[in-house]
Amino acid sequence: MRELRLVGGGADSEHVVVETIDGTEQFALRVADLRRYLAEPAPTAPEPPTIPPREIQKRVRAGEAPSVLADEAGMSIDRVLLFAGPVLDERSRMAGEARRARARRSTPEAQLVNFGEAVDERFAAHGIDPATVRWDSHRREDGQWIVSAGWRGGESERTAEWSFSLASRSLTPMDETASDLLSDRPIRPVVSVVPDLPKARTAKPDARTAPLPLTVDRPAAGDENLFDAPPPEGGDSPMPLRAVEETEEQKAARARIPSWDDILLGVRRKRDDS
Repeated sequence: MRELRLVGGGADSEHVVVETIDGTEQFALRVADLRRYLAEPAPTAPEPPTIPPREIQKRVRAGEAPSVLADEAGMSIDRVLLFAGPVLDERSRMAGEARRARARRSTPEAQLVNFGEAVDERFAAHGIDPATVRWDSHRREDGQWIVSAGWRGGESERTAEWSFSLASRSLTPMDETASDLLSDRPIRPVVSVVPDLPKARTAKPDARTAPLPLTVDRPAAGDENLFDAPPPEGGDSPMPLRAVEETEEQKAARARIPSWDDILLGVRRKRDDS
């Protein structure tokens, strides 16, 4: 495409003269076409929706991920991080401050301990590397900071949360798992280890099939020989005492009691079908 420049009016009032930059060629341009083109607004590309910087920082401080905000507003992740970066650093710094603070153990003695060291010992005691635990924090609308720990337990992602007081530099558990991490109790399981089994149908016992009682009344005086006497002619022999076998429901109840590894790691316990 060659560039043209305006020379001036043409031979009539309906045209103007334009020529090439080097002046070797001239052209006549209709004034009506030029006016119509200038009257039409130039097409502009639609601007993508944006979130104000203050709103980005507010929502990230409350715990939202920058990638979610970028997708929602059609903004590049780099632009969102331009405003969210300092807030992410603030969240990380607050989680670190909490780990250096104090917490009261959920034990009868209720002794004060270093929070980070206490929970790291609990994780390590159950075979979880404390370095793999993800620490974060966010601030609620009322200004309260919440510190969270996240880790992989079996097939599930697990979390625990504590409220962090900047004034007293202390933490308080906000859920049962958080409380267990500050106690000597096993951490509660995510899923039941063995599903409940349907109740087995059993026939109604009668006098011949029901188990005999474990206690027997002593015979009256003078009747001691009753136990040694043979059965009456044509009668049935007395049934021998027998141990009552454990039912399937009782076996399932014992199997539902989780081991310590099941509890912390969220692992389903293998059933013993033998």
